[in-house]
Amino acid sequence: GNIYSVITDVDSYFSLKSDNEILLDHNRRLLEELEQARGELRVAKEKVMLAEHPFTRKKEDGFFYKTATVVNNTLNRTDNYITIDKGINDGVHEEMGVFSEKGVVGIVYQSSGNYSIVIPLLNGKSKVNCRVKGSNSFCALQWDGSDARYSYLVDLPRYTVFERGDTVVTSGFSSIFPADIPVGRIHNLEESEDGLFYRAKVELFVDFSAVSNVFVVGNDGKEEQEQLEKEMQIR
Repeated sequence: GNIYSVITDVDSYFSLKSDNEILLDHNRRLLEELEQARGELRVAKEKVMLAEHPFTRKKEDGFFYKTATVVNNTLNRTDNYITIDKGINDGVHEEMGVFSEKGVVGIVYQSSGNYSIVIPLLNGKSKVNCRVKGSNSFCALQWDGSDARYSYLVDLPRYTVFERGDTVVTSGFSSIFPADIPVGRIHNLEESEDGLFYRAKVELFVDFSAVSNVFVVGNDGKEEQEQLEKEMQIR
């Protein structure tokens, strides 16, 4: 009886081992199916985001759009950075524009295979070409490193009239952003240090403490445009 009991236990052990292998294989297949479903859901979500957003719906000549998610973000530095989960393998590279559903976020600075570093508007090195909506005067937006809610338009012509509440948008005079992507609204006007221009404090539309899903915009004609402009400068 004892011998039979031992034999039965041994048989049960090897049977259990076989059952565990079957279970592990089943779990592996389930995980693969789950990961595939997540991938399909992610692609579907990106298509919906691109189809529904008013900026990405526009058929701007030469511009194309991709979606990305913020995976890291700093706010308390003079030169802040944002990390997104798309890189060279996804067609994202340096000097591509980044914006959210509310407005401009920044410009891609560097990319690896699967990630990119973005210089946001909250960075002392950031400089985005803008204009006040309804005006043909173009200027640069620069952050002074103080308040994450505000940035500044510099070198505004004195002959142009601006009012508190006017909307600031991208100028379209660059190869990075298409025109008219919102940036913020004018909070107040100040004299420049030399008294020759205005300096406008701009309340940014993007809440950088909560930015999550973003769009990356590229320009198929960027390289050709910049090469032509470079040749003209040489002449």
